[in-house]
Amino acid sequence: MNVRKMAILFVALFTFMVVSAVPAYADNFYSWKDFKTEDGKYEQTIITTSSDKNTQVKVTKIKKVKKSTGEESDGSPSSLDVRLCNSSSGSCTSWKNLSTEQVDFTNMKAGTYYVDIKDKYASYYYYGYVSVYVR
Repeated sequence: MNVRKMAILFVALFTFMVVSAVPAYADNFYSWKDFKTEDGKYEQTIITTSSDKNTQVKVTKIKKVKKSTGEESDGSPSSLDVRLCNSSSGSCTSWKNLSTEQVDFTNMKAGTYYVDIKDKYASYYYYGYVSVYVR
């Protein structure tokens, strides 16, 4: 074999190895977004796939507001619960407490989900930021 053919063969083999090593999927980060409890809206819309089926929901900078006075103060993440609701079937996971500011949902079926956050107190509403990482 001459040198030119060997060089072409080497480049083709190297290219095949590099392309094969890159995964065909990518993790998805749904960036920080405002949320407010008791507003009747979902906090985020996310997509899971057969290869990216684990999600992590995080909250930060939580505030609580007393409805009767409008008085605002720091809120505790342990006062918040989160669930994921399938946009097609309407079925939801069980509620999980955000006491550590993050919650994992594992082995989710492929689909589109709404992130739903609620607080535990009728006399307050909470607001802050939420992000979701799907992997």
